[in-house]
Amino acid sequence: MANFHFREVILVDDDLIVRMVATKILKSIDFNGTISAFENGALAIEEIRRRFSSEKIDSNGPPILLLLDINMPVLDAWGFLDQFSTLDQEFKKNFYISIITSSIDTNDRIKAFSCSDVVDYISKPLSAKHLTDFLSKHSLIEV
Repeated sequence: MANFHFREVILVDDDLIVRMVATKILKSIDFNGTISAFENGALAIEEIRRRFSSEKIDSNGPPILLLLDINMPVLDAWGFLDQFSTLDQEFKKNFYISIITSSIDTNDRIKAFSCSDVVDYISKPLSAKHLTDFLSKHSLIEV
């Protein structure tokens, strides 16, 4: 059984199928923690701000893995990251953000890595292998 070094996954993707598949993949690799899903960046940043203002995040616990799609209606990844960057640094350190996208535009990859809050970039379609490779690369899982 895998040992995970994150407490929750926040999925931010406008595609319901992607959110469902990502949830199934997480469960298939035995992640039993909380999975929160949002269809756009506005809903996700609203929840994160709510948690920040109500101090609902234990800064001493493992991080929250945030998987963020680029292209979404209402608020895309770039808008989300702009708003996220304004949060308190001590609060932000509780999040481990990776872009998940089907974009093949190299400018998106460059832009993603220019954001100090983004740690990686995962290409869709998401698979158990992609996810476990990512988690292993960042020491977020022990198998």
